[in-house]
Amino acid sequence: MTIIVAPGMRVLAVVLWAVSVVLVPLAVVGDGSPWLAPLPSLFLAFVGWAVFWRPRIVLTPEELRIVDVRRTSTYAWRRVTEVRTKYGLEIVSSEGVRRTWIATRPTARLGSLWPGGTVRLSVEAAADEVRAMVPAEAEQDGPPPATVTAAPVVHRAHGWSVLALIVLGLVATMAAAQL
Repeated sequence: MTIIVAPGMRVLAVVLWAVSVVLVPLAVVGDGSPWLAPLPSLFLAFVGWAVFWRPRIVLTPEELRIVDVRRTSTYAWRRVTEVRTKYGLEIVSSEGVRRTWIATRPTARLGSLWPGGTVRLSVEAAADEVRAMVPAEAEQDGPPPATVTAAPVVHRAHGWSVLALIVLGLVATMAAAQL
């Protein structure tokens, strides 16, 4: 299994987490309500996780999984037809083009997670790793087979995390206004 992440985004997540920790004592020392102090920090910590830490691309022998802020998409390898890098890392399947959150431009810096650390990758090198898993197109000579095994594409929305971002953003803004 190969996991491709954006190390720069993960650094931003750690920075947000550090800022969220520092904000709590600063808010408690102020004249506002101490019970409101953790709300902006909680929002920043959740943004760090949902937007910057969680997005990744997972390559397994069975499937390609793309995790971003809004959803997780899982593709059986037979459904992936092409990998492009013109506008960032894009996966082309029978459903169309799926742009990835971690590489929105062709110059993005990516990394492959390994037990010893992260190995730096360019977008082109990451695309090559994905291309290596895409099976060659099967030649069709003769009638179609009598039975066909499904090659699923599954999209699982992260509705709870998007809703949490919206609610926490509103609550954190109101709490910060009271502090």
